Amino acid sequence: MNPGPTIRFRRDGGISRRSLLQTATAIGASAFAPGFSAYAQQQAFKIGWVRPTTGRLASSFAPLYLGGLIAIEEINAAGGILGRQIERVEEDDEASPAKEPGIVRKLREQDVSVIVGPTGSSQSLASLAATTQAKILQSTYAAAAEAGDGKKYPYHYQLMFNTDQQADVCATYMAKTLGLKKIGILQENTAFGEQAAVSTKAILQKKFGLEVASHQVYPITATDLSAYVANLQKAGVDGVIAWIANVPNAAMIFNTMKTLNWFPPVTGHSGLMLPALFDLVSADAVKNVLATYYRPFTWTDTEQPGLRQVAFAKRLAQFPEAKGYEVNVAASPYYDFIYLLKSAIEAEKSFDVEVLQHALSSVKDFKGLLGNISLTAHNHCGIDITDVVLVSIASGQDARAMGCMRARAPNQ
Repeated sequence: MNPGPTIRFRRDGGISRRSLLQTATAIGASAFAPGFSAYAQQQAFKIGWVRPTTGRLASSFAPLYLGGLIAIEEINAAGGILGRQIERVEEDDEASPAKEPGIVRKLREQDVSVIVGPTGSSQSLASLAATTQAKILQSTYAAAAEAGDGKKYPYHYQLMFNTDQQADVCATYMAKTLGLKKIGILQENTAFGEQAAVSTKAILQKKFGLEVASHQVYPITATDLSAYVANLQKAGVDGVIAWIANVPNAAMIFNTMKTLNWFPPVTGHSGLMLPALFDLVSADAVKNVLATYYRPFTWTDTEQPGLRQVAFAKRLAQFPEAKGYEVNVAASPYYDFIYLLKSAIEAEKSFDVEVLQHALSSVKDFKGLLGNISLTAHNHCGIDITDVVLVSIASGQDARAMGCMRARAPNQ
């Protein structure tokens, strides 16, 4: 087997011009020789790793990449992808959308053709504008439905539920399962909150002919949210769809409901499931609260979570930094993306971006951690809505939860 070209060094440690030219010629010729494939397999497969390592979101975003790290560790331990080990090329985006284009250029200069991250819808959309132009394969942690538009972003794969799907599941449960007519919306004043609220209104009107009884929008910096909750109660709302993504706001809302002795059914975003909420509210304050999650991580009286999901939960327990964030780590798309990428590379026996883009855009029923993943040229949101369910917030304190498991709501 050809071991590849040998580079000769001068005594001062530099490379002689003659040796460099001979090496370049040898590499060019050997690209078509039988031994070249073995030589190429020795080269690391670079994956860009975009996350904040500095700034105010560094500590809270760090655990969200653990699933991807676990996938890389498992794959490298098993021999890599076509004999190539995965190497992360990490860049700090400080969770700033403004920094994303520059980071993409920097990674492209290092011959990186695949990127994991960034996290956050605003950061992701800023990055996608650059990676699409550069034709870089990418998966971000972004719930915005726009990120799953394969026509607009043909190189991006949104392997998680989006705001449209979450809104559909929440609205359907309220209007169809519970049969409620006076449904209110309570949303944070962010891009996520706005997108989710718009989708919710559209679904309630189109599928059920319902108008929202009261729509309350609160600033995430507010120190008192009692007025917003009181407005919902005064409007005679009998169910609330809440687009809340942080624990302090959720605690204020649920504690206000307890003070008012008003416990309408509440459905909302998976961010409501963080265990830190129970340090701020009593269990009875969230007894009627449900959140969107992934079917394979849930249990019922007759069903148990999947074996892979249980194994993942046990693996996650080995990371101290995951404690308190297990739900968000499990819901991250990065584990599934890396394994999906591996599957495509091995099926096509190629690392070529265009070959892989075509292969990924025609995936059918790939068995992912979060559910079955299917993609088309136009739809790059891989999670089917049948794998999106509502779960009990209170079940997070059940011994069966293992950090990232939850009890599924009835009729889900």
